Amino acid sequence: MEYDHALKVTRRRAPCTAHLGALFGVHMDMMNTFERFAADFEAAVEDDDWSRLETYLAKDATYVNSGGPDPTCQGRGAVLEYLKADVSSMDRRFDSRTLIALTPPTVRDDRLSRRWRCTYTLAGTPDLVVEGEARYLFEHGLIKEIEEELTADSMLKANEWMRAYGGKLRA
Repeated sequence: MEYDHALKVTRRRAPCTAHLGALFGVHMDMMNTFERFAADFEAAVEDDDWSRLETYLAKDATYVNSGGPDPTCQGRGAVLEYLKADVSSMDRRFDSRTLIALTPPTVRDDRLSRRWRCTYTLAGTPDLVVEGEARYLFEHGLIKEIEEELTADSMLKANEWMRAYGGKLRA
């Protein structure tokens, strides 16, 4: 490949570049916060140290499970207690849990969302596979609201699986 040293490229900045740069920076901050939160959430699932998530949540954070039976929790402490209890009453009762992202995080204004799939395994039973979307509202660099929603199909499959195999879950 030959390179022409005389080639000169001139780029002009669009008038809104500074605004886009600032917006991109805010979105990157949200993405970084979300990625760290997600990694620390997985660490908490493993070692039950939920206090590491405090730094990501606003003091008045809210957790909402849209369309599901879970309660709405308000306040950082209540959200952390709910997450801990939810993992203990569901995830830890299976032999394994594998969470994967179906989409990269999408950022729009002060909101971030991502679709996910979680596969639960328990010896002697078919895998329980559920999909949903997690949506986060950010305020001042912190997570103000977490909203999770299972797909309608996943809600149906989870209910059917629990009726058929729920008695085999670890206590």
